[in-house]
Amino acid sequence: MKYSIRSFENIFSIISLLLFSQGFYPIILGSGSSEEGDVDSPLLRIVFILIYFITMALLTFRWQRSLAFLKTNLWLLFLIGLAIASISWSSIPAISFRKVIGLIGTTFFGIYLGSRYTFEQQLKIYSWVFGIAIVFSFLFALLIPEYGIMNTFAIQGAWRGIYPHKNGLGESMFASFLTFYFLSLLSKRQLLSQILCILSVVLIYFGQSATALMSVLFIFLTAQGLEKLSLKSKRSVLMILLFLILTLLLMFLILINFNTFLNVNDKDITLSGRTILWDSLGDFIRQKPWLGYGYGSFFSSEAREANLLWQVHDWSPVHSHNGYIQLWLNLGIIGLLAFICGYALCLFNSLFNYLVSKDLQMLWIFLFLIYTVFLNLTEVSFVGNNSVIWIISVASIYSLKKVAPAKITA
Repeated sequence: MKYSIRSFENIFSIISLLLFSQGFYPIILGSGSSEEGDVDSPLLRIVFILIYFITMALLTFRWQRSLAFLKTNLWLLFLIGLAIASISWSSIPAISFRKVIGLIGTTFFGIYLGSRYTFEQQLKIYSWVFGIAIVFSFLFALLIPEYGIMNTFAIQGAWRGIYPHKNGLGESMFASFLTFYFLSLLSKRQLLSQILCILSVVLIYFGQSATALMSVLFIFLTAQGLEKLSLKSKRSVLMILLFLILTLLLMFLILINFNTFLNVNDKDITLSGRTILWDSLGDFIRQKPWLGYGYGSFFSSEAREANLLWQVHDWSPVHSHNGYIQLWLNLGIIGLLAFICGYALCLFNSLFNYLVSKDLQMLWIFLFLIYTVFLNLTEVSFVGNNSVIWIISVASIYSLKKVAPAKITA
């Protein structure tokens, strides 16, 4: 009986992560679909509600362990509570209610992964998810390009694989790269892991994802540099963390001017055009700075604010293309500051524990979280519903508590 439950959980986790990553959406929604962000489909709503229900049942089955894990990151529970409360001041409460249900289900799925599986088991689950994604993304792009290659007016020729948009391919393949990089360090099948790691980067290249490519380079170099360091001073670790964040900001400045540096074709929608969008969103933030517009309601087609924004930006952005701005719009400065404080603490603790113990799990947590810090400068994953990046982030955050913290010196 125990073996059958374990097998069910593994299959459930793999299939759910594929769906959370928007894998095979071109098949589910039709080859013409190239939506970015939340995809509204009655069929997918039912599927995700089923996933949420099973997740809650599995957490309840181990309720004592689940409750112990929930208490370890109160700042995250505060954000969920704030999102629930935001329904009351949302201009479209029905939309916020549906998005909050998605946020709760997505976050608790991440908690389930972090509490149910060890670090090595998590990597094996991810390897199945991204291994399937790699194989079928190549098949889609090479054999059925109407599904596997972008053919929109703004973006033509970029691979999207099994995902509805090239950005989805880039995000998933970065997670794939990191997964197989760590498996190459831990697994006996090093050659296979290295090959899949390289294939992940190849897909990122053909997907024309500048963010993912720069992330691969930065994370790989960071991992190599941290391997040679061994520190026990919290002040020194803090300086390293600040240095890495400043480096990310420099990379961001390069990224938003990528077309100028490389003299590539116009990419106003996905790169430098975002700065114009952010200027417009700043005006809306100033109108409701403290608590925002209610979780998930701002970019709804029913929202007055979104329709005003789309009159100015005719490419009709479905999110802010910046996770920090998105969080500010959703939950105000209160939610943003609570998130930044909690996330920064997790970054510091994971980096410190790795530099002291050289535990690869701590390195994974730090590298993945620092990647999301960069990713959310141009995309959105923070406190997201039905987001595989947010799920892995949450699983990593809760996995941090499985290891006893190292002793910190001044």
